Amino acid sequence: MKKIRFLLFTLLALFYVTNANALIVGNRFERDGITYEVTAMEEAHDGLPKRFNVKFVSSTKAGEVNIPAKVKDYPANQYEFDVTAIDNNSTVPNATSVVIPASVTTIGANAFQVGHIESIEIPATVTDIQKGAFSQMKSLKEIKVAAGNAKYSSDGGVLYEMEGTKKYLAGYPIAKPDANYTVPEGVVGVRTNAVQGALNLTAISLPASLKELPATKDGNGFASCKKLTAINVNSANTTFKSVDGVVLSHDGKELVAYPCGKRGVINPAYDLTSDPGAEKGNVYKIPDGVEKILEGAFTSVEYLTAVELATSTTTIEKGAFTNMRNLRDVKIASHVASIGDGAFFGDIMLQKIKVDAANTTYKDDDGVLYDKAGKNLISFPAGRAGEYTTLNTTENIKPDAFRGAAKVTKVTLNTGLKTIGQDAFQQTKALKTINFGNPSTLEEIGQSAFWGSGLEKVELPASLKKLGTYVFKSNANLKKVTVANGSQLEELSDRTFESCNNLETFEFLGTNSLKTIGTSAFGGDSKLVSFKIPKGVTNIKTGAFDGCSSMETVTFEAPAKVTTISEGAFQGASALKKIELPESVTTIGKDAFNKCKSLKEIVIPKNVTSIDPTGFQECAKLEKFTVDPANAVYSSVDGFLLSKDKKVLKAFPPAKAGTYYTLLPPTIEEIGEQAFYYVQELENVTIPEKVKKIDKFAFDRVAKLNTIAFLSKVPIADVDPSAFNPDNVDKSKISLSIRKDAAAAFNSDAFWNQFPNRLVSFDVETNGVGNGVTEFFPLSQKAVMVVDVKADVFTYVVPAKVKNAGDSNKEYEVRLWADYGLQHAPANVKFEEIVFRNQLDYVGLEAFEKKDGSSTVKRVFFTCKKPAKDMSATKWEYGNAEHEFKSDLKIYVKKSVIDDYKSVAGHEHAGWNRYANQIEYKIPYYVTSAAAPAAAPKPFIKKKYGTFAREFDTDFGSYFAEEGKGKVAAFVTPISGVESGPGDYGHSTYMVKMSSIDLNGGAANDYSYIPAETGVLLKVLETEALPVDFYYTIGEKDDVTYSITGNMMTGIVVKDQIITVGSTPVYVVSGNKGIFKKARTGSLNMPVHKAYAKISGVPAGAKIAFVFDDGTEATGIEAIDSFIICSARLPSGRFAEHFLPIPILKNCGIFLNLS
Repeated sequence: MKKIRFLLFTLLALFYVTNANALIVGNRFERDGITYEVTAMEEAHDGLPKRFNVKFVSSTKAGEVNIPAKVKDYPANQYEFDVTAIDNNSTVPNATSVVIPASVTTIGANAFQVGHIESIEIPATVTDIQKGAFSQMKSLKEIKVAAGNAKYSSDGGVLYEMEGTKKYLAGYPIAKPDANYTVPEGVVGVRTNAVQGALNLTAISLPASLKELPATKDGNGFASCKKLTAINVNSANTTFKSVDGVVLSHDGKELVAYPCGKRGVINPAYDLTSDPGAEKGNVYKIPDGVEKILEGAFTSVEYLTAVELATSTTTIEKGAFTNMRNLRDVKIASHVASIGDGAFFGDIMLQKIKVDAANTTYKDDDGVLYDKAGKNLISFPAGRAGEYTTLNTTENIKPDAFRGAAKVTKVTLNTGLKTIGQDAFQQTKALKTINFGNPSTLEEIGQSAFWGSGLEKVELPASLKKLGTYVFKSNANLKKVTVANGSQLEELSDRTFESCNNLETFEFLGTNSLKTIGTSAFGGDSKLVSFKIPKGVTNIKTGAFDGCSSMETVTFEAPAKVTTISEGAFQGASALKKIELPESVTTIGKDAFNKCKSLKEIVIPKNVTSIDPTGFQECAKLEKFTVDPANAVYSSVDGFLLSKDKKVLKAFPPAKAGTYYTLLPPTIEEIGEQAFYYVQELENVTIPEKVKKIDKFAFDRVAKLNTIAFLSKVPIADVDPSAFNPDNVDKSKISLSIRKDAAAAFNSDAFWNQFPNRLVSFDVETNGVGNGVTEFFPLSQKAVMVVDVKADVFTYVVPAKVKNAGDSNKEYEVRLWADYGLQHAPANVKFEEIVFRNQLDYVGLEAFEKKDGSSTVKRVFFTCKKPAKDMSATKWEYGNAEHEFKSDLKIYVKKSVIDDYKSVAGHEHAGWNRYANQIEYKIPYYVTSAAAPAAAPKPFIKKKYGTFAREFDTDFGSYFAEEGKGKVAAFVTPISGVESGPGDYGHSTYMVKMSSIDLNGGAANDYSYIPAETGVLLKVLETEALPVDFYYTIGEKDDVTYSITGNMMTGIVVKDQIITVGSTPVYVVSGNKGIFKKARTGSLNMPVHKAYAKISGVPAGAKIAFVFDDGTEATGIEAIDSFIICSARLPSGRFAEHFLPIPILKNCGIFLNLS
């Protein structure tokens, strides 16, 4: 059934935008089974009220569709809209009834299509019902109007409209069962399409009062009524009369309306002999005296195949014979002097328009209608197939000339052509090629000229100066558009290439004059890959590239002049990865880059003064904003978009949302409007200490947010009610993480108490019972930050994981070391070393310094393979004014990753390179003092044997691997108990056999690798002493958990330890003598990083003295009957040791048997 073309445009416009989450006018969203389209989003201004309106578009709901008066956008729930209109061509396919709310003022054309609605009531608030509003409601039998409506009324289920004192028939129910209907007296007119498509109506009678029967080129008041055979006029009517059911003017000079279902006279002369199944020759002869056939007079007539003009007929108005289903014979007589535009468009059976040769105004070119001079092509028969070349004399192709010509495949335009009129080639679906002439002189293409055509390629000529709106809209096959060098075109008008779903390339081939890219000019062109904005463009209008989901690059030709990136200009450009805006840009509008899902970086130039809070929403991969330092309004730090003074967070780059933590710049005092809006992967966020305000919708639609950590101990008081939009944010699913001494303040705060769940910082003794606690602060459900240390140790160990005993032993990873992490440490915290056994991600400012700037920390060991990605001073762009580490701090890392730590490349955040000279992998194992400075160190093992333990895996084979000397083996486990018998050297009564660590659960085939916290006996294998420059390294095999079996050695880690010597003898090694000595019963102060042995079964009675590895002796400990340690090579190539207690001889050394 025929529909008004304009309404069809409205149906398709912006249809590709559905369920938009950040809205602009024209976007659609669905809620509760109903789709709406945004028509207004205006805050109150200049004395005008706020206007946030939508119109009803469609519903798939079954049964009753109850349209609400107000609706919030979905899923955003951010705006509340008034439902004020019913859209053109709205659909309700499953509805049996619909309730229109009292908020509605406008009902569009062809509303509520397809459904099963038999009755509808118009609210009293409705003031505008478009022509043909209910003409597609196939089941509608009755139209009611609520009491109090001053403009509309119902009479017998038929809709009438008052315009001042005039009454019009406005809507006839399409399924009203009556075959005849009489328009009551007093009605002065029938609106266009008022009785459109009536299914049962065969005759309608018009009253004597009727004065107006308006029509358009697309239709009259009775279009598409297939059974209507007579339109009768009361004989007393002085404006119109009816002749055989056809309406004429009262004087008979104008034919006004022909009933769509009325047949003419059967005339075999008009039969289509080539198609026996075609409609037989069915002819209507225009009555004598008719001079003019009015606009839309024969629109959609079903059966006529020919119309014979009267000799009196001189004028055929525009659209007079449009969309006639079977019209195939048109002959323009010699007396016809005026034919309106589009008089014959859409007549799909018409193949020729024949003009009498004697006609002085018109002629035809093989059935194509021209004016006599051949300057104006007026009408191309819609049923004609194949190719066509315009006459060389053609200057203008008139509006609607080729409209609906569904079989034409190629048109070649002549040089000399100047204009193509509105709708000229609309719906030419088979048209693949249009040649604009060479050289082309074409200057203008009118509105919708090629709307819905089948063009595959368009080459716009340089001569073209003006493109109307919608010109190439919905060209589904169009792949490439080029604009010739020297183009004079200044504007790509609104929706020019909208919904060209296969358009891949648009290119200016040289210089051009373009200044404006219009609203939705390329909207919905989902395959357009790139676009170069010409340098003369000053304005990119609303939604210009909205929905260009394949667009990967946008470049601006220099020197660019564009100043405004308007509302939704690049919305939905989901393949766009980076865009650098030119310096000319001053304004970035609402939703300008919304839903650019691949965008990783946006460069903000120096002259930008306005960025709408919604400008970059739903850009899930956006990592950073980079703002020109010269910008006076905005700045960026670590990719965050900030105000110039760095106090307001304007926008959060969604890709910065971390699983373990999400830190914000410490300078911010305010979290701005919509700063985190729709950051879907945001699980946690840490609010800096200075923040005092959270603005509206700041954390709206953060679906995964489960933790908010507050560095401040004072609750933020200024929080907008919409900051955590209650329609979208479930506060019961978000835990507030607070410092333990801030719990009372947050629990008593009226706003923050709406969040019932708490995570509270907690203390754990991670470095041994009684050695002091560490406070850990949860920044997420997975990770904690070290915020305070009270551990009294020599080597402080940061564990990989920690459990909160106060929260059901919830386990966290230790990922961060806070800014100023030791500034609140008590005076007894003087550790010299820190070992990070975790994957540290963040290192804070002045990490290991006291309040006075001093630090006892001399060495830091990072055992993780990845450098911390966030170095605070670099991350927050403090420059050299701040630091994490003091310049004299030694930093030790694994050999395999030292280059990663020292270099800038490959780091998510640079910063380690500034400490490159402090980073080393070689850990010295020698003694320096005033007497033996670093330039002349003493070896740590001077007499063959020593003991060792460390807080991390170590490799004592690295030195040998690199230097070819200094081979060391680690021994741990006695092969047997104390046995009687002689040793290999001297005289002894007892012996102990001992095997290397790799035989007892250590690293396979590596007797020099020592797992963390494992005490060992070290033996220098090939010399008596270690080299004076010996070093060991952090073990590379710490991804394995080792279980050392039967270890008789106990390591001392973290700090010196008081050992209570009981019934089992305790043995230590003399550094000067390289022998084990037995400790006296009582307490023994064992130094850190050494080890002692417990050997049960050794006979008592020896007087002993305890000697440290540096050779000094402790008081009150007496000398021992000593023993020798002997070694035997096993068949495997590893070593076994024999501890042989024997009297010390003056020249006795350590005997090594390598046989």
